[in-house]
Amino acid sequence: MMTEETARKDRRSRRGMAQTSAALAAAGALIAASLVAAGGAAGAPARAPMAVGTAVGAEEPTPWGSPAARVPLPGVDMDLTYTNPIDLPDMEVDSNPIAMAPTDEGIANVSPRMLEILAKPEWTSADGRNLSGLSKAGFTAPGENFSTVGENAFRTAADFSALNVDGTMYLYASGGLGNDVNSRVAWSTTDYLTWTPHEMNLGLTAPSVVQVGDKFYMGGNWTPFYVADSPTGPWTELGWPRHLNGRTLSAGDVQFFLDTDGRLYLVYNLGAPIMGVELDPTDPTKVLTEPVVLFDYDPAQEWQHIGENKQGFTHGYMEGGQMFKVGDTYYVQVVSGGSEHTGYNAGVMSSQTPLGEYTLPEGQVNPIGYGPQSNYPSALYPNAGHGSFVVDDAGNIIFFYTYVIAYETGFERRLGMDTCEVGPTGALSCDLSNTPQLAPGHEIDGQRDVGLYNVSTLTSAYWTSSYAPGRTPYYAADRSLGTWWQPAEDDEDPTYISGFGNPFYISAAQINWKEIGHGHTKDNAVQYTLEYRDIESNSWQPLVDRSENTTPHTAEYVTFDRVLTHAVRLKITGTTEDVTVGIAELNVFGENHTLVVEKGMLPSDDVDEVSVDVQAQARCLAGRAYVAVRALNTDEAPATIELTTAYGARQFEEVAAGNNAFHTFSTRQDALEAGTVSVSARIGERSSTTEATFEALSCG
Repeated sequence: MMTEETARKDRRSRRGMAQTSAALAAAGALIAASLVAAGGAAGAPARAPMAVGTAVGAEEPTPWGSPAARVPLPGVDMDLTYTNPIDLPDMEVDSNPIAMAPTDEGIANVSPRMLEILAKPEWTSADGRNLSGLSKAGFTAPGENFSTVGENAFRTAADFSALNVDGTMYLYASGGLGNDVNSRVAWSTTDYLTWTPHEMNLGLTAPSVVQVGDKFYMGGNWTPFYVADSPTGPWTELGWPRHLNGRTLSAGDVQFFLDTDGRLYLVYNLGAPIMGVELDPTDPTKVLTEPVVLFDYDPAQEWQHIGENKQGFTHGYMEGGQMFKVGDTYYVQVVSGGSEHTGYNAGVMSSQTPLGEYTLPEGQVNPIGYGPQSNYPSALYPNAGHGSFVVDDAGNIIFFYTYVIAYETGFERRLGMDTCEVGPTGALSCDLSNTPQLAPGHEIDGQRDVGLYNVSTLTSAYWTSSYAPGRTPYYAADRSLGTWWQPAEDDEDPTYISGFGNPFYISAAQINWKEIGHGHTKDNAVQYTLEYRDIESNSWQPLVDRSENTTPHTAEYVTFDRVLTHAVRLKITGTTEDVTVGIAELNVFGENHTLVVEKGMLPSDDVDEVSVDVQAQARCLAGRAYVAVRALNTDEAPATIELTTAYGARQFEEVAAGNNAFHTFSTRQDALEAGTVSVSARIGERSSTTEATFEALSCG
């Protein structure tokens, strides 16, 4: 165990390791990522047993530097897909109109405190955090954290904490942090597609909720603990947690963790180091252990640095500590980089005990989502900050995370969600997504990414009915949610046409709305129609009609029957609160891989497999167990067939159409457990592999 004082000494000893760590970082990342990619999900559900006679496919790995093109998955039900950011209903609207100071008097003023810190012979990460604030002197208004003008009111939610209650996932979050009362909304889902808002009687910053028996406990930043009989309240105050010496435990970013053995833990701190204690599950206000350091700031690790480009070695403003468990392994998640930056990200370490020493699992790559095709450190699309890992009842490892926009203020944020895996060494990896994904619990051939591209981004093909000064149509397709197209004030029929620069089969779109001004509430709903240009008739045809919509949306995701087109037209017909609205980003998802295959530029993936009917049966002969395998060539030509079992293999050449390849394999045992056999068949360049099962048998 490491105390806070030990952690300070440990920081000094790491200085000599910094150059070595930096030198190994690039090579280590490549090796580690390949290790992560090689693993399956620990704690995730095993693949469903394959039906008798099901063909098994193989995938070729793609090396770094040679990314494979996306290929659309067959048979996708687009109604089972989502895309990031998630469209949460009833998100809080924060209004923070701020005017800049009229002169530069006091801007960038150097204070005595800054000079004092710079003169210190040794620094802690707290000094780095203090320097950051002092360096912004005059840039921010009194009581404000960020230098912004607060041009418009904005919807926001962040710091997500998930709780699984009997198969229903509840999600708690901070609101805008700029209002007198924080967001009181929690959300629930059973399918990760439809989110139901619940208005609670209490709203906290960075709330965390845990269920212990039939009671629910909630805590937040520098608050007492609260108790309720349901996951959405009503909440009543339980009291402040207290350390063993009687001192009040008042901290930021508290997160509960209930272990499978019924023991309760708390992870906390806003700023390094991240600490942990054990709590009494019958009364969580009672702290049972001395605090220990679980995760501390390491300036040699770039992902932990503060800043948009990870330029600040001084500190990382570490926060969002969360303990979770996959299988028998404990993980601690920590967030770093600053919630006002799109380099806001998360990393994990693991341990075999809840309050033990946390280290990097072999092959672990931090930050989460870093990979060969990411745009780290400025992970604009998307980024993944303060959030929550949870294992659902089906064994899916879900990562809910904060998705930063940070235009109106640093607290303008959204929800992101993706699935993760744990490899054989315990390394955890998540593919952060910004295109349609099958919701957790749904996959096709082991894949959740449905293979569609965003076909409307920066195509240099757009037309609008008008635009306000400085809000040109370019900004609705520039991969940024911090900019937007806005129609002119006198435009009575706001229209945006996005051209793709190519024909595509499209089947989904996401409209990130931008509400203008400070007069709207969370109930404001946008009304619109979406059409596509039908190529054959050279006319606009309907895709989506929301002209009578009364449901508020922030990042509205719509799916429709697949159509071939080269452009879409969006018409804004009004809003329920008569608010001017623009488009922060219009994302249209599609593919023309199918078109290219149809026109012979790529070979078809629909290569006929060799048709073979396979049967397997366990039999008793003279008190011994045997496995009989029969493969009937139901194709139209002679085939080479190989029968493979745990007890041997046998190959047959030129098995004629309509004939069998048959063999009985001796097991040299008098009893068998249920098992599987594999049969491969080949005719020229065509091939297939088929599995069949046999039942358990006793010959005694």
